[in-house]
Parts: sequence; structure tokens; C-alpha cells
Amino acid sequence: MRLDDHLNMRQALASEHRKPGARPTRASLRNYPAGTTIFDVESHLSRVLFIESGWTISSKTMSNGTRIVTDFFLHGDVLSAASTSMSHETVHAVSDVTCYEFQGQMSGAGNDGGSQLPLIMTIELMKRHARIAERLASIGRRDAFGRTGHLLLELAIRAGNASRPGLNGFECPLKQSEIGDALGLSTVHINRVLKEMRLGGLLSFRNGIVEFLNRRKLMELVDFDPSYLTGSSQDNTSLQEMEQP
Repeated sequence: MRLDDHLNMRQALASEHRKPGARPTRASLRNYPAGTTIFDVESHLSRVLFIESGWTISSKTMSNGTRIVTDFFLHGDVLSAASTSMSHETVHAVSDVTCYEFQGQMSGAGNDGGSQLPLIMTIELMKRHARIAERLASIGRRDAFGRTGHLLLELAIRAGNASRPGLNGFECPLKQSEIGDALGLSTVHINRVLKEMRLGGLLSFRNGIVEFLNRRKLMELVDFDPSYLTGSSQDNTSLQEMEQP
């Protein structure tokens, strides 16, 4: 299934609860302020969230108190309380988050919006598996420059078009420490890499804005192939967007 098909399915599901005859209590629009814990290891209520806007982080805290950021969830992504509970992750909002929330077990039957949920959840799990595989490759085989550049390029595609006209980049609410926790690097190391990229004319990360100064060159330097995000090696849409001024 191509990415566009998946997006169309997700949009249809998000609006399904508004249709005549649907059970409106099945899905509700929820808002989580920045800093809110959405799921934690003690969460027992079965919930599925379809993120409409905002950024969330999933993380694990080790026995020695250190934190590992396992993933980022943005607009269009799906969060499952059951999945995060099994993996002992905590999910919190790093910006204000708006999402559609489905509670209870999803049978995949009826006219309440659940008919397409099993397929969408399966696709989301496959997408997350692909992201984590790339993250493991970064930590295991890429240097600090490669890890940082690869993650920022990934987030740029997932974040979509910026609200600021003419920006070749995206609005990023993440702290350098959160990026470091996702890549196994210290904040000092992340700061050093970002400075190197800025001086090299590749990108600038200031005041919550990531701006690409030469996105294609950065892609070449870190060997970034976006097909693991789009689901198709023939999809050139993201590459065309990257060349916009």
C-alpha cells in the first residue's frame, strides 16, 4: 500500500465517527498540553490515538536513571497504549497535541470507524519497525554526524510542510537533549555536530526551527534514502519537495 492510500484511509477513519448512525462515543477529540504524560508503564486502559497535530516522544528509563528516547510520533501517526505498555515505554507530549482517541477493544466490525483500524494499525507497526531499524543502523554504524543528519532528515519528511512560507525545513519543538537521547549522544556532542552542519552550509537549528541550507548534499553525506518512510523506492515526491528553495 502506498503512503497516499494510507493517509486517505486514516483521514476517513478520523471522520467516521461524525457519520449518521455512528456511535460518537467510540472516538473523541482530545487535547494534551505540552509536558503531559499520555501513556506510561502503568496504563491499563486500552486506547488508540490518531495524532491530528503536535509532537510526542516515547522513551524508556533504565535502572540507572538514564533515559532512552525510542521514537517520535507526529501528525498522522498512531499510538497504542497496549503496544507502549508491552514495551515499557512512557509517552509524553513535547508540544500541545490534538488527537482522536478510540477506547476499548477494536473489533474491526460495524459502522463505528473500527472497520479499517486493524489494517491501519498493522501498517503503523510496520512503519515504526522500519524507523527503529534505521535508528539501530545509525547507532551501530553511523558516526555522530551521520546519526544526527539522518534523524533530522527523517523528521523533516514526517513533519511535512512548515507553516512558515518559504522555509526549507520544519518547526521542531525537540530539545538537543531529546535528540541526543534518541541517538546515544550527549547534548554537548549534538551541539557540536549542529555547529559543524551550520558552518558547513548544510542546516541551521535555532529557536525551534530546522532550516536546510543544502538538503541534497546532507542527504548524500549521510546516505539518506527516504523509501523506508514512503514505502516505495519509486516515490520521488519527498525528493522534489527537498529541492524547493
